[in-house]
Amino acid sequence: MSFRKNKWMYLLAFTLSLPFLNIGAFVITATCLGGDALSGRVENGRYFLAAHGRYTEVSEAVFNYSRIHAYSVRLTVALFALAIFILGVLKCLVWVLGRTGHIRR
Repeated sequence: MSFRKNKWMYLLAFTLSLPFLNIGAFVITATCLGGDALSGRVENGRYFLAAHGRYTEVSEAVFNYSRIHAYSVRLTVALFALAIFILGVLKCLVWVLGRTGHIRR
């Protein structure tokens, strides 16, 4: 089946592109906001984002958004690695089953 006709290939391409889109959005957002919450800190009820040693005071909502987005980047990168691993295992399985004559490739 060709790439154009297989809906699973579209789903795979979309899934594998998500981490790159999320990282890009995170970098742009962190640049515009002046840093990210994982590098930042909370002092006396004040919230600071940090980037390269500089701190920018933000609201609690912005701080929480930045923190959640940073964790989502870690999660999507982990899922990307898992998807690549699963694809590798499936490709090896198809190769082995094809070589032993259990399936046609």
